[in-house]
Order: sequence, then structure tokens, then C-alpha cells
Amino acid sequence: MDPLGGHLDEMRAFLEVARRQSFSAAARALGLTSSSVSKQVARLEERLGAQLLRRTTRRVSLTEAGNLYAERADRILSDIEEARRAVADLDGTPRGTLRISAPTVLGSIRVAPAVLACRARYPELRIDLDLTDRIVDLVAERVDVAVRLAAEISPASLVARRLADDLRVLCASPRYLRRHGAPRCLEDLAAHDCITLNLEPVARWTLVGPEGERVVPVSGTFRTSDTITLRDAAVAGLGLANLPDYVVQDQLESGALRRVLPEYGASQRASFAVYAAPARAAVRVVVDALAKAMGAAGTAKP
Repeated sequence: MDPLGGHLDEMRAFLEVARRQSFSAAARALGLTSSSVSKQVARLEERLGAQLLRRTTRRVSLTEAGNLYAERADRILSDIEEARRAVADLDGTPRGTLRISAPTVLGSIRVAPAVLACRARYPELRIDLDLTDRIVDLVAERVDVAVRLAAEISPASLVARRLADDLRVLCASPRYLRRHGAPRCLEDLAAHDCITLNLEPVARWTLVGPEGERVVPVSGTFRTSDTITLRDAAVAGLGLANLPDYVVQDQLESGALRRVLPEYGASQRASFAVYAAPARAAVRVVVDALAKAMGAAGTAKP
């Protein structure tokens, strides 16, 4: 058994527990069992002769020794990973583990297929794709590429490459339109059943059209926290929906949904790939694949 390798595994387990303040959450992130992570941390504490974590039934926290060790251990593992990446990049072949974060729905529909294609093309590449609507800290969480939806991104020490505009579609099912007619202007939306996300007490749609951005209050008899459920409700004829184009592309092509007010199809947001510079080979090929798949050439900016 390689004692150094074992020590590094213990360090990784400890740092993951320290970041997440939970053995079970750390175990899920590492693909291990909670008991395995607990044993690795216990061996590390025994090796060091110091208690690194305070354990209670509700939470895990760092001791003074734990804080001191975590700072230096994180630096050591970062240096080791950077050295490994530098060697791996010598021949320009994408390889090693690439950690990617993306919003849940966009990630499932647009990001994942592009990433899977990269993995099939480059067998030495390992992908860890996390679909979450939480804004991740690339440095603290060791994420190589984060896909984000925003109006603008200006990271101080990162590169933000624009992938595609966030295009919106106002739509409804043919059955709904036969019963209620199609709106002819934004003011008509007040008379329609609008399916909305229940993330805010009052539903509002931000729409961009010929006259610029408009914020329109809407209401309806069905609300949901899930974008796919919202789309399915529109297909079922429950009302009008305002959704990203990639969510309803198949339904529009099949005729299950029809566009209304097509002049209001823009958004102030776009999707970006955010990553550290200089980008290693694996990051470059994945970001290029995302830009191609998501319909934009993309330009990098510091």
C-alpha cells in the first residue's frame, strides 16, 4: 500500500467533510460510504495526533487544529492537482477528471449531451457533472467549468465565454388556443390563464420586445416550482407559458405547443461558460463543444 496515497485520500476526505460540515454529504460527493469517510478522517487524526473535527449529532465543525490543517492541506492538494494537469497537458490530449456545474434544466437538455459527446470522443477524460441551480464557488469547490445564466458576468480572475442567448417562447397548446384565443398584445395576457413558477408571491413575466423590456403581471390557476412540469401543464392545455426555447423545442416542432406573441422572444440573459485561465486541454474541448452545441461561437473575455 502506498502510504503517501493513503494520506492524500485521508486529506481529501477530511477537506470534503470540512467544506460540507457533514460526513454523509462528503461521502456522496466522493462516491464513498459515510463509514469509509469517517474511518479515513479518524486515521488522519490518529496519524497527526490531533482532533481535527468536533462531531455532534447535528453538525460537524473544525477545531483550531482542524482549521490550521485544512488551510495547508487544501494548498497541498491544489498544488498536486495543478502539477498533474500540467503534465497531462504536455501533448494536448484531454484527460483527467473534469468537474462541471450547470443549472438543472439547461444542464439536462443542452449541457449533458455535449459533455457526453466529449466523453465518447476522448476516452481518457473523466467527467463529474453536477446539475444544480446553486451558484458554485469554482475555487473552493474545485469546479473546472461552470455554466451560468446571467445578464452579464465579470469575474475578477476567471474567463467568461458567452455560449448562447437565452431565448424565450410564449406558447400554449392548440386546445387552449381554440378555447380562449391567442393574445394579440401584452395587455391581453391579463385575461388569460398563465402557468407560472411559484418562486415569488406575485407572478411577473419579464419580456423583451420591439419596445424594449416589459414586466407584465400575470396570473393563473396552476403554479409549480419545476420548469418541466410547467411545460407539461402547457401541453395539457392549462394555459399560456413563458419558457426557454430549448425546453419547448420538441413540442413546438411536433405541434403540441404553438407560439404566441413571437415578437417577445428575446431575453436580457445569456448562458456563459466560466473557468480559470490558463485553460487546460480538457476545459478547452468541453467549452468549445458547449459553444457549438448551444448555438454560439462564443468569445472569451478576461
